[in-house]
Amino acid sequence: MPYVPKFKHLTKILFGQRDVAAAEGLWFEGTWLHEQGDTEGARQAFHHSRLLDRQFGGAYYNYAALTEKLRGAKSEETLRAWKDYLEVAVNDKRQTAMVVEKVRSHVRDIEKAMGKSSLPTEKG
Repeated sequence: MPYVPKFKHLTKILFGQRDVAAAEGLWFEGTWLHEQGDTEGARQAFHHSRLLDRQFGGAYYNYAALTEKLRGAKSEETLRAWKDYLEVAVNDKRQTAMVVEKVRSHVRDIEKAMGKSSLPTEKG
């Protein structure tokens, strides 16, 4: 079944209202959709999850991973998604330092492949 955003979620997103529970629910929905093979639907669920809770690193991570899967590693959209994850992850205690550092390294590799400057090793 394809992902269809709920009106109440879209309304909250439109008005910038944070809904942690709805964001977590969309994360679970995205995970389920991905397991069912609906990569684009899952990506959209994670996207809406990010908009409902701009501090939910897990949604940013999954969105970035699926963006890379769909768009490729050398796309601006993929690079932006991973950088967005890093910005959120440093303040999300649920994100481990090891994962954050692996993503930083991955972003540097993507930037190098795209001929862009690299991220600093630590966020200051």
